[in-house]
Amino acid sequence: MADNDRLIFFWGRECPHCAKLHPTVTEASSELEKPITELEVWHSDENATLMRTYGDVLKKACGGSLGVPALYNERTQKALCGMRVTKEDILKWARE
Repeated sequence: MADNDRLIFFWGRECPHCAKLHPTVTEASSELEKPITELEVWHSDENATLMRTYGDVLKKACGGSLGVPALYNERTQKALCGMRVTKEDILKWARE
């Protein structure tokens, strides 16, 4: 992995909560210097394995379980989770 400074959006293809959050992530990403990397985890073992490596932080943000939609900042090692995340939340998290 060449880049350890990514902003990552973990999502699942059939996840209705992910579908609701996706436009918000896309909009926030367009306002950032570095775009958010979108990684689908339900149909990609590689992406799911990566998500599990950040499991402790993601579980804490997600209320105790590893779920999607979830965002992880590799630089700050902070996560956001759930469909109620706002664009403002994402921008603040990304710019910390």
